[in-house]
Amino acid sequence: MAAYDVLFQPLQIRNLTIRNRFLSTSHEPGYVLAGDITDRYIAYQAEKAKGGIGLTQFGGATAVSAENSFYYGQINGSVDKVIPQFRKMAAAIHQHGAHCTVQLTHGGRRERWDLTNWLPTFSPSPLREIIHGTFPATMEDHDIRRTIENYVAAATRVREGDVDGVEISCQAGTLIEQFWSPAMNHRTDGYGGPLANRMRFGLDILEAVRRRLGDDYVIGIRMPGDEMLKGGLTQEDCLTIASTYAGSGLIDFISVVGGQASDYKSEARIWPTMWVPSAAWLPLAKAIRDEVQGKVKIFHATRITDAATAEHALKSGAVDMVGMTRVFIADPHYANKLRAGEEENIRPCVGVGYCVDRAIRGIDALCAHNVATSREATIPQNVVPAAVKKKVVIVGGGPAGMEAARVSARRGHEVVLFEAGEQLGGQLLLAARATWRREISGITAWLARQMEILNVDVRLNTYAEAEDVLAEGPDVVIIATGGLPNLGRFEGVELAVSTWDVLSGQTAVSGTVLIADENGTSSVASTAEFAAAKGARLHIVTPDREFGREIGGTNLGAHMSELYKHDVTIETDTRLVAVRRTGNGLIATVENTYSEKRRDIPVDLVIGDNGTLPNDDVYTALKPLSRNLGEVDLRALSDAREQTIVSNSEGRFLLYKVGDAWSSRNLHAAMLDAARLTHPL
Repeated sequence: MAAYDVLFQPLQIRNLTIRNRFLSTSHEPGYVLAGDITDRYIAYQAEKAKGGIGLTQFGGATAVSAENSFYYGQINGSVDKVIPQFRKMAAAIHQHGAHCTVQLTHGGRRERWDLTNWLPTFSPSPLREIIHGTFPATMEDHDIRRTIENYVAAATRVREGDVDGVEISCQAGTLIEQFWSPAMNHRTDGYGGPLANRMRFGLDILEAVRRRLGDDYVIGIRMPGDEMLKGGLTQEDCLTIASTYAGSGLIDFISVVGGQASDYKSEARIWPTMWVPSAAWLPLAKAIRDEVQGKVKIFHATRITDAATAEHALKSGAVDMVGMTRVFIADPHYANKLRAGEEENIRPCVGVGYCVDRAIRGIDALCAHNVATSREATIPQNVVPAAVKKKVVIVGGGPAGMEAARVSARRGHEVVLFEAGEQLGGQLLLAARATWRREISGITAWLARQMEILNVDVRLNTYAEAEDVLAEGPDVVIIATGGLPNLGRFEGVELAVSTWDVLSGQTAVSGTVLIADENGTSSVASTAEFAAAKGARLHIVTPDREFGREIGGTNLGAHMSELYKHDVTIETDTRLVAVRRTGNGLIATVENTYSEKRRDIPVDLVIGDNGTLPNDDVYTALKPLSRNLGEVDLRALSDAREQTIVSNSEGRFLLYKVGDAWSSRNLHAAMLDAARLTHPL
């Protein structure tokens, strides 16, 4: 740990002494209920404090005005009843030695008018934003005065709520940035035109907030280092803004982001997945830190996912606090584990983006592979040993099987895991073969290493039959055999291949390739990118009204950028109905789902993706021999309570299915099945 000493040095900001340089930046995970802070939200933040973090900035995009719509599940900071909620949250964080701030935000045109109070959205100019699709009302003088007053009132509630500081959002294309940006502000009055005028609104807010909160309270802003937007703020503009605001004496820190969030490609930049390299926007933070010359502290978070990169960010003089927000979602105890020299036990963030993709859709943020995060009330981050040791046999070494093995072994059980392939990983091995998604292999690498650390009896290249399982004398059998590709239901399906065939290299791709997508996940997008990179001409058809309906915004922005780069054709509202051979090629017949008109497309290869079907032969063979006949108490599973169903008194073991062996879903669902089943085992 000595190599990372710089990460554990305290930082002084006004009257706050923050115990280390680990920062969770402002985000809204959607754990509120009608604008109110819930116990789930408090537990989520408290876990990070317990895990050793220095500063956690909760309440991302906390609403300040009546017209704010809580589109992302924000805290309602515009009413006094939030004050005791803030106090409860702050107390839970302070109890474990961490500090906290709240981010206050007016979304401007980044709101919906048809949620909450059904009021217009407001912006400096009546320009529609593609993500939210609203036509904002142009702010008049009284709207500006009202909004400033709302910020002051909300900031006062934060201070009265015992929170250590407040951050004013000037980023992600929210209202203050809308005034700053020439791409969003077309005004001709004192708040438009030259940059000095466009900066005025944000300065007016900060001056009023500082006046109310006093000189002893921590106030900061979050802003872009470069909007990366045609006609928007350049890096030079952002340096001028940072210098002006830092020199005003009104703020104590600047949290720097890269880009904005006014369209899907922009979302993929500002909250990037593994599509964007590690620490890609760190130079933007350093440029601002150099510009402000120590007047304020600089924070930054974007794809800083390991201690070595975090150390570099500090030692290179780029930042004063290093944000590792999604790292602490993947493992809230990151800081404590690092300090204790347990780096290999830190569950890694690999940049899947499942957390932020859910959050920006207005649903609760969840880690793709740490299912305990935000479920601490039922699934503890630290596994507790069981009172009685059992023999647990797991069939299948994909993520669900490995998580079941990891938790069972941590519980103290004797664990045997059968895997038919030559390595662990399941479908993630295929996903990692697809262009920019290679880092997803970090999940399986970590789980595989946990198998070694915990002495799980892993038997590779073993296609387990019922007899192999029975020979182990198990108390519990978990079937994690995954699914098999379902190509779809169309005439001539035997002439098509699966995405697995292509990504594994079993089927070569060339010429014209048609993909029939009835799945809507990243599997088709990744396969199309993979094939296009090899020179194939791709045509995707889907009966859905939009491509990639299950893909969140940050990943969709990345996929679409890559697909259009390769001139991939995408056709919605269209279903593949037949494939037939002709000469050396194929004819694919597609049908419009509305008009039912059909047409033929000559192709060289057809790929079908309609999810998976359970690979459950061994489950079927074992079911009559089990004590529960495979039955699961769904309520108990939902609550992560012990399974107690016994319907066959002569059965020898309990039998369960998890992941795609049960139903075609996703990585998180598979991991959740495993965790909820094995934590109470």
